[in-house]
Amino acid sequence: MLLLWGCGSGGSSDSYTDIDAEYYKNDATASALLEPETLISWVNAGYRTESGKRVVILDCVPNPAGVYPYSDVEAWFAGDADKIKTNMAAQYGSTGAPQYLMIDTLNAAGLLGHIPGALPSVSHEGYEVTARDDGPMLADHQIGTGSLIDQMIQRFGIQKDDVVVLTTSRYDYPGFCSSRLWWTLRYWGFAKDNLKVLNGGNKAYKMAGGTLEQGIVTLANVTPSTFSVTDLAQRFTDMRTSIGDLIDMVDSGATTNGEVIVLDARQPPTPFYFTDVLDETGAAVAGGNGVGDIYEVPGYTYDASTGAFTNPDGVTLNLSQMLFNDPHLATQRIPSFSMSTPLPFDVATASPWIRFHWRDDADPSQGAVILPIAAKPAGFDGIIRGAKLVKNGGPAWNVTIPVVTNATTNTKYASKDTLIAAFAAAGIDGTKPIVTYCNSGALASIYYFILKEICEFPNVTMYDGSWQEWGNLTAYEPTDTTFIRNDPTTVFPSYPAGIPSAAIFKGKNDYLEWDATDGFTAAIDETLTADDHITTGGSLSGNAAWDTVHRSEHVIFRATADLNDDLHSYTDGVDWPDTTTYPDYLGFGDEIQDEDDSYAGSSSSTGDDEGPTAFVPSGGGC
Repeated sequence: MLLLWGCGSGGSSDSYTDIDAEYYKNDATASALLEPETLISWVNAGYRTESGKRVVILDCVPNPAGVYPYSDVEAWFAGDADKIKTNMAAQYGSTGAPQYLMIDTLNAAGLLGHIPGALPSVSHEGYEVTARDDGPMLADHQIGTGSLIDQMIQRFGIQKDDVVVLTTSRYDYPGFCSSRLWWTLRYWGFAKDNLKVLNGGNKAYKMAGGTLEQGIVTLANVTPSTFSVTDLAQRFTDMRTSIGDLIDMVDSGATTNGEVIVLDARQPPTPFYFTDVLDETGAAVAGGNGVGDIYEVPGYTYDASTGAFTNPDGVTLNLSQMLFNDPHLATQRIPSFSMSTPLPFDVATASPWIRFHWRDDADPSQGAVILPIAAKPAGFDGIIRGAKLVKNGGPAWNVTIPVVTNATTNTKYASKDTLIAAFAAAGIDGTKPIVTYCNSGALASIYYFILKEICEFPNVTMYDGSWQEWGNLTAYEPTDTTFIRNDPTTVFPSYPAGIPSAAIFKGKNDYLEWDATDGFTAAIDETLTADDHITTGGSLSGNAAWDTVHRSEHVIFRATADLNDDLHSYTDGVDWPDTTTYPDYLGFGDEIQDEDDSYAGSSSSTGDDEGPTAFVPSGGGC
């Protein structure tokens, strides 16, 4: 495999070079976004475009039955406010969660439900994403096989000339279900004229004058098609970065020398720092008293067991309300969050014990590291070597991209000019190849879509294996709890909320860095010898050929079944999950691309007829 990061412009595999096909004639100019006013006109025209093509609307939601009390079809697609609230309370752990509290407002505004004629597309039914291996590991949430995608589009009755419009009825997921399915179908060869993302989803459709309806829709009345991706002249398999591609980039230095920009699109849960200069009466305390001021709000008592703040009048607020939207305080304890000021706190006066970890206490403005914690099963946390963080940030080496959507006012993407300016401010102008990743290729698909389809940067790919694969390829493991992440005592709101998160940890964390000369070293306590606290082993049984721990930065292991205590808790299936790895695999690590390039139909000798396997996701995703 040669320098794939030099490609990524949407080229085709050698077997599918019919670039002049009528089907793709507008690919160079067609927009992947569809404005809601246009869709309304198509619906009013009997689900036909101006040129007479049939329109198929897919409402993209993640969860089938068995994840929360109700499936997303029963709740969000059906527009059933009570069922949605039941799910939100279960998913976010509180009836005080903003995701729960927003439902009544959305319902009153008539924003719940689906576009008439839409069909529900549930990503975790197993067609769109499935477990596959690129060589060293069988990883969940990879792109669906040709056979699975064929089954999916056939059950929706999709024909080659149809225009497929992707939208969503979920408002707590910021649009990544639609962008992930767009990326998937485009990968398998759909033309831009025939594949659209509804800009702003169902909310924008309603606000533009469309109507939403409630109730469950099944596929019982859909006449299945015989359309196959093998009927399409092209495949765009180089939209995807494989584990082999990414390791090659890291090992070559491309991710650290600026040759390739790797964007970590996970929501960092630790961007907030709370001062510790007041006591419970609001009086100044020299040097602090070890309690974050947020828990010492005059007039309120805090109950750690319930996470609630209560005043003598019986007013109860949760942490999020206290942080961002407390109507009962004349002065906000924490400055109101703004996407234009993503880190509005003075880290110099923060209390060290509430930070995730600390790089330079002598110069804290340069020392705080904003590290995302993977919501997916993994053996360690960190970032891919050289990766830049998007969304919240602050320290100079992190990238802050404050404007992705106009989510505070509507659900549409920000304009091309706004997005280009935001990325340019972070030093990303589209002249370098860009790779996006997140937990499982869901949030990363939003950034892929924005960078490639809205900003029109020519060389963008997505690593769909993401941390769910990267964070499990470990040839090392901890021997004690020195480099195991402490539990957060508070994380609010929980992932994947589309608003800022706050985390406060039980204790200060240390973490590992690696270089070819010194191997692993402790980042905080320089008296520690890393080798005294970690050893070879892990899922790769000590074979470092495919190890990603030493190809990452800011590494901190998760608790194991044997190594945990009051500061570190182990969650079976999420921390150090059972994985199937192939440590001695000798290929490049791009087996999926090879398989997909050669897919010739499920009835052929090279295909298969396997059915999908629905699964219960850990940590969200689409």
